[in-house]
Amino acid sequence: MLSFIVAPLVGSVIGYITTDTRLANAIAFDVREKGRPLRDERGNKVLDASGKPVMVPGTLKGTKALGWYIDEYGIAQVSMNITDIHATPLHTAYEEVCRCAEKRGQHVTGTEIIGLVPKQVLLDAGRHFLEKEHRSVDVSETALVDAAIRSMGLDDLRPFNAHEKVIEYMLERPEKPQI
Repeated sequence: MLSFIVAPLVGSVIGYITTDTRLANAIAFDVREKGRPLRDERGNKVLDASGKPVMVPGTLKGTKALGWYIDEYGIAQVSMNITDIHATPLHTAYEEVCRCAEKRGQHVTGTEIIGLVPKQVLLDAGRHFLEKEHRSVDVSETALVDAAIRSMGLDDLRPFNAHEKVIEYMLERPEKPQI
């Protein structure tokens, strides 16, 4: 099982996919902006003239990711920080991790947001997934957020409470949280 984590900075864990940390890390290298070192036919890192590894960029701009094992859940996950949410929206990161996992014979079952997330991130994701399902996007804010939660499996490990995870909802609360 593999998982995916993202934070504008959006912190997310995407995809509970496997118990294999190496596989989760390989997927992280596929997607993270920095990518992975280029290797020659013998598997050795290719170095540039200054002795630094030549990197093959990953598919997602403005992201940092790695794979790791979570004892608490018994799964390996792709843990990601999205440093440029405009270059790579959360739903794009989620779908790309899913695509890369499927290429490796794995299935992403959910996502976890670490910390708080801007409301617009979930509204954009909800709109994206409703459009993908050929459903109307002329729905309430709550329906858009619910579509994002459902489509990315945000409540796969534990219930996702938007009023505790969305920055704007936290700020609207009568008792202001300490952030």
